[in-house]
Amino acid sequence: MQKNYNVVIVGGGIIGSATAYFLAADPLFTDNVAVIEKDPCYLQAATTLSASSIRLQFSSPVNIMMSQFGISFLRNLGDHLAVDGDCPNISLIE
Repeated sequence: MQKNYNVVIVGGGIIGSATAYFLAADPLFTDNVAVIEKDPCYLQAATTLSASSIRLQFSSPVNIMMSQFGISFLRNLGDHLAVDGDCPNISLIE
């Protein structure tokens, strides 16, 4: 493990993990990222313990667009996170 990182994200819940993912996936981002999560298995991480719901009933257009992006990303998770053809199963129930 490295000792120095350009970006350190504290908390590996959905926001921390998504921030790290999208930074690392951006071809213009050339720095390195560390996610600090007290539960390395993520079994007790904040998002894992929450209801983990996505709501589309916002009145703000930006909140609606973020939610629409989020559900689309989850529906197509395998396109983004498959490793050697193995897609994660998040048990998405709509």
